Amino acid sequence: MELEILSIDNLSWSGEYAVSAQTGPYAYEDGTFGGTIRGDQVNLNCLNDDGTTFTMTGTSNGDVGFQLTRSDIPGTVLTFSPVTPAKVRASADVSFTLNVTGTSGRCVLSDQPFSSNAQLNEYRGIWQGLKVTFWSYTSGYANIVVYINDYAIDSIVLPVYRLSDFSSVTKNANSATMNVYSPVTKVVMKFGAVATVSP
Repeated sequence: MELEILSIDNLSWSGEYAVSAQTGPYAYEDGTFGGTIRGDQVNLNCLNDDGTTFTMTGTSNGDVGFQLTRSDIPGTVLTFSPVTPAKVRASADVSFTLNVTGTSGRCVLSDQPFSSNAQLNEYRGIWQGLKVTFWSYTSGYANIVVYINDYAIDSIVLPVYRLSDFSSVTKNANSATMNVYSPVTKVVMKFGAVATVSP
């Protein structure tokens, strides 16, 4: 499981996550989170793209990482450590048109992974001046996440889509949701959206 922290201060944090498993009960699980940090105590409310939820609680070791336990996998401690970005190599940009609920514009991603493992590559870029993450599984399953601000993240699921498809394939998203973290109630709220990618 990978966490991408998009906003953090001394009281709260929010971001997105993806599980690299392509088989089993947590295959392709991804979504958004919001929560609090009090001293070394961490509490997260997580909202999967399919609408299911879980919490993660545990401790923070500052910049060294986290030890968290999911409410749906009790007794198992997950250790998270910082990911060092991939070494800079000669790269190019990949661009495509992203239309989300009527707002359309060019999205530009680096063709070099920001991080990767055997099942999942993470690419980063910009759309409408906003940060974008493209989670790409080796099977072709993909998720485009648009980070709007500290509280709102748009998540777009494409069941069969690869980085190489951006230049030639038009596709409607399998699902698209706007996830909004409430700093008042400390929960993530889910709103419907529609999305299309095209060359």
